[in-house]
Amino acid sequence: MRVERATVAVAPGCSAYTMGTMIFGQIAVTGAFGFLGSHLVERARKDGTDVLAIVRELPSAQAAHARGTITMDALLNDPSRLGGTDVLVHSAAIRHRYGANPSAYRASNVDLVEVLMRAAAGRVGRFVFVSSVGVYGFPALLPVHEQSLFAPRTLYSQTKIEAEKLVRKLAPELGLPFTIVRPTIIYGAGDRNGMLDKLAAMIRSRRYLIVGSGNNELHHTHIDDVVEGTLWLSGSDAAKGEDFILAGPETITLRRLSELVAKAVGISLTPLHVPTSVARAVATGVDLLAYRGVAFTKREPPINNDKLDVMTVPIAFDASKAWRAGFSPVVRYDDGIARTFASAQVRRTRVARGVNER
Repeated sequence: MRVERATVAVAPGCSAYTMGTMIFGQIAVTGAFGFLGSHLVERARKDGTDVLAIVRELPSAQAAHARGTITMDALLNDPSRLGGTDVLVHSAAIRHRYGANPSAYRASNVDLVEVLMRAAAGRVGRFVFVSSVGVYGFPALLPVHEQSLFAPRTLYSQTKIEAEKLVRKLAPELGLPFTIVRPTIIYGAGDRNGMLDKLAAMIRSRRYLIVGSGNNELHHTHIDDVVEGTLWLSGSDAAKGEDFILAGPETITLRRLSELVAKAVGISLTPLHVPTSVARAVATGVDLLAYRGVAFTKREPPINNDKLDVMTVPIAFDASKAWRAGFSPVVRYDDGIARTFASAQVRRTRVARGVNER
């Protein structure tokens, strides 16, 4: 915990509490059943705050235990539920859902932002929009910083740019203070379909080969750092009306990342590598088959050019702007990856025991 303390206005009728070094009253989080959203909710509730968890839908089996949880539809039908909220963190989005059409991406990632901002106007102290470093693409000039040019390579990233522009345009009209955060690829306990989870699955299957030399630089962020950074910036006066990259304290090569994940899952990596040109040729063929509807119409392909970009194109980020605003990430790869897969092993053990006990 940091020792500095920043003062944040507490809405009438709300009792203040301290999160790290930020004082909040009530927080609302969209995407509360998702990876980032669930960690934000858990972190806030652990500190004893009043959290409104906003979800897409509420399974009937969980309805009886859903105290402090509301569906997005119910909230938009009764925006008064946001009254007295100091910070609304909008982390809900269609991320990289294979097979989703462009209209679904825009409805979730752009249109919903406007509707939610209008519901928050006059009721919420600050609107925090979770964007992505994907808006920058993979520029040749590294490290990437907040002023780097936008060059999205995916529909997801394009919708994030559209949403950011909307936030900047609409917030002043509504009198709604805002902050934009752009995390890198996030990893950590509970991300069951993220990059590291998929990498671990390939390594366990013993079909994984490093593409290229493996010496390309990569840059991710542990979930704990993204949560702490988002909450810190949510309460920082210096962050009002600003955008911030959230990135881990260090970069890593693909080779070292693969070694750490392999060690965590107890598998030895093969020394064989795949030439980048060969992998690209295969990925291009897969993309062509998917585009023409010949294959991979319902299931995600094991390889395509988007996946190769994430794994093989060098990338690094300059997160010094967040540092100047008072936040510094602390989770390094060795520790973060070890904790991620230790947690996954505990989960698998519990599931196995549950099956055996039936």
